[in-house]
Amino acid sequence: MKQTKWWAIILAFAVLIGIIWIAPDAPGLSPAGKKSLAIATFAIIIWITQAVDDALSGIIIVLLLAGLKATTVGGAFSGYSNTSLWLIVIGFIMAGCMEKSGLSKRIALFMINAAKGSATKIYWAVAAVIAITTFLVPSITARTLLMLPIILGIGHAFKSELGKSNIIKALLFIVAMSGTMMSCGVLTGHVGNPATAGLIEAATKQTITWSQWFQIGAFPAFSMAFLSVFLIRWMWPPEVAQIPDAKTYVENELAAIGSFSSKEKYTLLVFIITLILWATDSMHKVSVAIVGLLAVTLLIWPSVGVMPWKEAQQKVPWNVFMLYGAGLSMGVAMVTSGAAKWLAGTLLAPIVSFSIATQIIILIWIVTSLQVFFTGGGPKTTALTPIVIAHAVTIGADPLIFALILGMNMQHQYMLPVSNMPNAVAIGTGHIQVNEMIRTGFVMSVFAAAYMSVMVKTTWTWMGLIP
Repeated sequence: MKQTKWWAIILAFAVLIGIIWIAPDAPGLSPAGKKSLAIATFAIIIWITQAVDDALSGIIIVLLLAGLKATTVGGAFSGYSNTSLWLIVIGFIMAGCMEKSGLSKRIALFMINAAKGSATKIYWAVAAVIAITTFLVPSITARTLLMLPIILGIGHAFKSELGKSNIIKALLFIVAMSGTMMSCGVLTGHVGNPATAGLIEAATKQTITWSQWFQIGAFPAFSMAFLSVFLIRWMWPPEVAQIPDAKTYVENELAAIGSFSSKEKYTLLVFIITLILWATDSMHKVSVAIVGLLAVTLLIWPSVGVMPWKEAQQKVPWNVFMLYGAGLSMGVAMVTSGAAKWLAGTLLAPIVSFSIATQIIILIWIVTSLQVFFTGGGPKTTALTPIVIAHAVTIGADPLIFALILGMNMQHQYMLPVSNMPNAVAIGTGHIQVNEMIRTGFVMSVFAAAYMSVMVKTTWTWMGLIP
């Protein structure tokens, strides 16, 4: 282990000890609340510095929650029983099945083929593929990895030099950044969204349905994402107007995968049924997780399924599962102990005199700015959502709407290679330099925060969500 990580671990434990046993008691903060706050601070330091693996950080957090009696033993493990957490497992298995069947690649190639070699049309074709697969492949990381060989193949078709093609840079930014924006509008589109839903359910006892999330988030997320394509094209204009060899490359790839297989047809049928049930969950009242489990069962069923369980389990990032489960437990402890309420009252007191809409806008800019401290929207969601919920309760606002809108904005992680996994994948291709990502990510971050601020004053106010 690097020396810097050892120092980060020492710092995290020093802060933990300092808050619990050295810092004086604060008025209004219970002993359990003080411990919860100390553990949350410990977790943030560990997450920001990446001092230990995600899975290990989750185990340590559960250990501290139970061992220091910040909550009960059952409370320390409660995050793992949250149905929203299981959407992460469901999403990655479904994405793996979509990939193995070949259906996702066929859809991507078919739509890019429709661009007929036009560079600008290829920009929009990739954006359209990402939009469609946001519903079919419930993982932005999986969607990025799906598009990567296709984009690199297009670059190879017109003999682009490594790191010198605006077209390839733009396509990678569209997948990583515009694709993440689209994820904000679909409950199953990003692993951070179920975490937000789980924290809301734990704090308010209100369940967020797939259709409810979509109704509130779809238009802002997808309109923002498609407008971002114009920005990316402006920043990275294609060096050539026509790429004739790209069409040939895509056609050859389509010919190579052959005719529509029975596995693809079966996978498509399962996904269509799943999407219909998710979209109508407010009518039939069947949990999103139950529908997802049904889909997974059908996809891994012996003989007729796409893959066996032994293969399916390898598609799940269990380190993320461990991390998010612990984060949900920590969030519940922060709420039940009163720590979140105390912290919200202390840190957010300066904005309570503003209108609800103005407060939400201020918080959108705050959570967007904090991306430089978090390696992913997930840890940021689990760390900050309990504070947002507590603040909403304190000022008499609807915590569900407050947390849901802010939860969507937690995913604005565009500036750094470590900000999220799609960024890391894009940097790993060698076609994008760190300074190019920072510059483009900064523009995307400012645009996203500004656009969502407009949504607060328009769409969400017109819907009656914000007084």
